[in-house]
Amino acid sequence: MQYVWILLAAAVVVLGVVLVLSNQLSASVDQQVKITLSEWKITPNPIELGAGPARLVVFNTGVQPHALAIMDMNRRVLRQLEVVPAGGMKAFLIELSRGEFVLYDSLNCRDPIRGSCEQKTMVSKIIVR
Repeated sequence: MQYVWILLAAAVVVLGVVLVLSNQLSASVDQQVKITLSEWKITPNPIELGAGPARLVVFNTGVQPHALAIMDMNRRVLRQLEVVPAGGMKAFLIELSRGEFVLYDSLNCRDPIRGSCEQKTMVSKIIVR
């Protein structure tokens, strides 16, 4: 019986530590942007952020999976994000310096700056002030 109480106390301590850490991590991000993906559109466009960390909450309302990537204006991919399945939602933490960037669906687009996917509009500009 004594071991049950010890295990219960340990579980409570672990749960407390997890809650404290999760609150600290979420408190450090002041910006959150809701992004919706569908065939063939990213909303909003443009996305405006202040400098510093931001959370992108991505909802895929389409019928196909989509994966986002962030590219700078020199066509260098800065961040490849995970696939968001059809009907799914994922959150991503990003931090970009001031400037302009391109957020695009990397499953269906290889070079958004040259316009190879502009016809399907799976591109959104990110403006960081």
